[in-house]
Amino acid sequence: MYQVARALCLTLGLAAAVLASPATHVHQPERQASPGAPSDSFASDRFAGILQPCTLPDVEGSALCGGVDVWEDREATRGRKIALRVVVLPAMERPIEPDPLVYLAGGGVLPASERAPFFARAFQELRRHRDVLLVDQRGSGGSNALDCDLPGPLDPDFRDEGRYLSAISRCRTLLEPKADLRFYTTPHAMADLDEVRRRLGYERLNLYGMSYGTKAAMVYLRQFPDRVRTVALHGLVPLDTSISLDTARSAQDALERVFDLCAQQPACAAAFPRLRDEFRALMTRLAAKPVDVEVKEPSGAATTIRVDAEIVARVVHGALYSARAIEELPRMIHRAFGGDLTPIARRASGGGYGPPKGVLLTIQCTEELPRVDPGRIAQETAETFVGGVPLRRQLAACQRWVTGRLPEGYWSPVRSALPILPLTGALDHATPRHYGDHVVATLAAARHLVLPGRGHNDVDACVTGLIQSYVLRGSLQGLDTSCAERLEPLSFATSAD
Repeated sequence: MYQVARALCLTLGLAAAVLASPATHVHQPERQASPGAPSDSFASDRFAGILQPCTLPDVEGSALCGGVDVWEDREATRGRKIALRVVVLPAMERPIEPDPLVYLAGGGVLPASERAPFFARAFQELRRHRDVLLVDQRGSGGSNALDCDLPGPLDPDFRDEGRYLSAISRCRTLLEPKADLRFYTTPHAMADLDEVRRRLGYERLNLYGMSYGTKAAMVYLRQFPDRVRTVALHGLVPLDTSISLDTARSAQDALERVFDLCAQQPACAAAFPRLRDEFRALMTRLAAKPVDVEVKEPSGAATTIRVDAEIVARVVHGALYSARAIEELPRMIHRAFGGDLTPIARRASGGGYGPPKGVLLTIQCTEELPRVDPGRIAQETAETFVGGVPLRRQLAACQRWVTGRLPEGYWSPVRSALPILPLTGALDHATPRHYGDHVVATLAAARHLVLPGRGHNDVDACVTGLIQSYVLRGSLQGLDTSCAERLEPLSFATSAD
């Protein structure tokens, strides 16, 4: 994943959370001079008493930071309040448009404010006359984060069902004094966003949802249709389709495509002529006899990673999120088959495969997993490298967690006549193309773009340029999409060079 900056994904929508995969990878553009930034006083005067000038790491110039208090139980409007962390990257020049760009994060749920450096650099054209609004969703980041010390995949307790479920129960007990977990669902979070919009005086919003954030964007669109100007959806998670049962099969299909593409490229085929067979043999061998691998940390300390078939499945599944990581995958599998498990152990220990957060558990257990028929897991995951264990583990965790209440019709498809821009990577296994085709069936003016050579987490200058042009126009008319077609094919690595 180029230089993969990892964090808990579900960068992913809920599909990726099945394996807690790596977070969204972006190609960071070079820093450019800020075009005539307004003074701090000018910017802060717009939101006096709510936001104040602040300095953010890796963000040039001042941003505006603060909190907006909302009721945890939005219907009762009494009891506990939550302070939502709000960051605004202010428009650089006047006149200032009344509708900011709002990023709705994936990763189940990553704090939107952490993406401030990316938006500050990659969306400078849009920022000339328009704010970027970043709100940490309730339960994440600076908005009453629901974090617990749950065992991750490298922890022996993760594999022991009794100890893992006990840890889930302890997490619930730890969090319940600070949060009523029933209220950390997507509909509550989108009502929060609209309250922030109102408090800051914005008329409408331009929504940019990534992975799980596409689901959040559609929920906001349905709840507040008159407050939306544009919607860009990258890696679509349908509301009316249970995606958890698809995860293992979609990942297997993606891996089979990698094997086929390698076989079609002479250099890859010559270097790895039996790649599919090697992978199967590797998984069988490690399922029977795991191997301890020593990995050197940047500090120089050594860590021992026990590599078994489940760890390999997680690493391979994570690699499928990005085109550049896919290019490294055949060589990594071949080396592992030959006995060199260090690259796999290094990826497994490098972060990005951590346990779910409390907010993700509430979202999964309330909005996604109730529609999973446990009796279908064996059939739907048969002959896949992911298998059914991760999904069964999630279902078991939900037996120890809390479920919220959803509004009537929540799982119905969203309908809209807005000119919506859905984007899907052609290599995306977490939210494959047919999800996007399914979603746009009820979006009358949507234009689904399939981006060649890109996976679920691949965001580049073409993608950000398309979104900026779309938001600036407020329309799909005349949108130049030619950059999406100009991409070199995958080039598999066959040596260390």
